[in-house]
Amino acid sequence: MRISTLQVYRQASDSLMKSLSEMYRLNEQISSGKRINKPSDDPTGTSRAMAYKVSIAAGEQCLGNIEGAASALTSADSALSSVNTALTRVKALAVQGASGTATDSSRAALAAEVGQLRDQLLSLANTKVGGDYIFSGFQTDTAAFDTSSYAYRGDSGAINVGIGGGMLLSQNVPGDAVFQYAPAAEEVVEIGEGVYAHYIPGGGTSTITVEIRDSATSGGGALLDSFAFNNAMEMADVLCGALQSGNTQRISALLSTLDDMAEHVNVVRADLGARLNRLEGQAARIEDENLATRGTLSSVEDADIVAAASDLAKANTVLTAVQASTAKILSRSLLDFLD
Repeated sequence: MRISTLQVYRQASDSLMKSLSEMYRLNEQISSGKRINKPSDDPTGTSRAMAYKVSIAAGEQCLGNIEGAASALTSADSALSSVNTALTRVKALAVQGASGTATDSSRAALAAEVGQLRDQLLSLANTKVGGDYIFSGFQTDTAAFDTSSYAYRGDSGAINVGIGGGMLLSQNVPGDAVFQYAPAAEEVVEIGEGVYAHYIPGGGTSTITVEIRDSATSGGGALLDSFAFNNAMEMADVLCGALQSGNTQRISALLSTLDDMAEHVNVVRADLGARLNRLEGQAARIEDENLATRGTLSSVEDADIVAAASDLAKANTVLTAVQASTAKILSRSLLDFLD
């Protein structure tokens, strides 16, 4: 078979380029630590690696959501812990004020402290974190409760965030679900001999009307007094006025509502705790999944440095041999065979 000079040059060139390309590929793997540096290195592996990276990125996004939600819920729980402390103190002052041994001057002092606690409750209800009011629902740029009327200015919006697995979790608790409550049905408590406090829900609202009667029957007997409140701040304000005026029946009637409000706040705090526990468990699960996925991703795209170094040494030997043989072949010409 006749072999032309052009074929010799092409064969030599192809051999050199193939050896150099292999050297470059192995050197790139060693320097980058990656077996796949471009899609053409392994199209199937590249597709799998991209899927793993997307999964890891989604997990990281969920972890960021979880961290933000946990911070918001922790801030809310901290505020409600202070609310419970304030309500406990208000109850203690109410008990003192309802006592028959209390004087007008002592009740005035109690009223002053209750007024301070009412203002503290208002401040806690309007807690801001990072410039947002945490108890205003979706209206995070609006104070949850009016500073003069104590009316709720937020909404009932739940700010949900994705925590992985298609699950959503609310990172807030609206103020109307915390500082307002209403009994499911009318309740009656005896606050004195033959005197009863009737706690009447507002029919779909959080307003509680308190009627003080001389009968335990709903709407029965003589109506001795009545008042209403819509939230913890209004309740404390009514107590403050009752202490100032020495209205012991009102003070006694408010003792039960103070207990109910404190219990309601405890229920809300229990729900916050359950959400925080769920976030903690979900974060641990996502971190474990991401760790496993990173391991799988590494097995797909990372290079075996020891094997690559060994292959590079072999490729270098091959390149040296190709260079030597090519130099000999290309140095010959027809003149070398003429006498």
